[in-house]
Amino acid sequence: MKLNLILAAWLALPASFGGLVWDKPPTKWDVSDVYRILEDSPWNPAEVKLEAKGAPRQENSQTDMVTDSPIDSNETTPVPSVQLSRGKVRPAITVVWWSSKTIRLAEKRLLQLQNRTPSSEPLQVDDLPDYVLVIEGSEQIRILHDAKEDLRDTVFLELSDGGTLDLASVKFVDGTEDQEPRVEFRFPRQIDGQPTIDPDSERVILHCRASAKNPRPFQENTLSFRAEFKPRSMRVRGVPDL
Repeated sequence: MKLNLILAAWLALPASFGGLVWDKPPTKWDVSDVYRILEDSPWNPAEVKLEAKGAPRQENSQTDMVTDSPIDSNETTPVPSVQLSRGKVRPAITVVWWSSKTIRLAEKRLLQLQNRTPSSEPLQVDDLPDYVLVIEGSEQIRILHDAKEDLRDTVFLELSDGGTLDLASVKFVDGTEDQEPRVEFRFPRQIDGQPTIDPDSERVILHCRASAKNPRPFQENTLSFRAEFKPRSMRVRGVPDL
């Protein structure tokens, strides 16, 4: 308990006096460095806002105004939307920018520090061809795996210029002794030879909505949230790490 309190207090402090811990060589990371990267860095956690289940809204064909009030269905067109929930507090959702080398190196370094892999094993990870954002949590994985919706319609990135980036693919990864089960949302790094995300942009927001095809009684069976990342701060020694 005392160790946990010390670690929690340390993580609450500003970055170490020598600079940002992720700017140090990975072989120099100690346990505190690793936990700061995994739990208190630009790659994790994201700023997550939970939302209620998407509620249908109506657009009046004569005024083009969108309203929550039911109007004659002959004069309205459904408009998909989500609304902030004022209900009970829901479990936190962990969203990680997994394609970052820093995050994956921290996972490997943690295994070394826990003596689960040889300390002499090289610390290296490959570049991933896509941007990969990971969702962790057993209930979230259950809902996404059993979603009624096509996730390509309800999961996307909102870019700082107002555009959106569509989901390319979804991958469900089983848990192992060393890693928790996860869902990987993959987005293209380039389209027609052009980069899809500006590394100097102020923010990128992951939108995710899903509802379980086979709901379970007395359990949460819907998932709707926004997770905000700040690409401008996701850098290692001045170089973007997305």
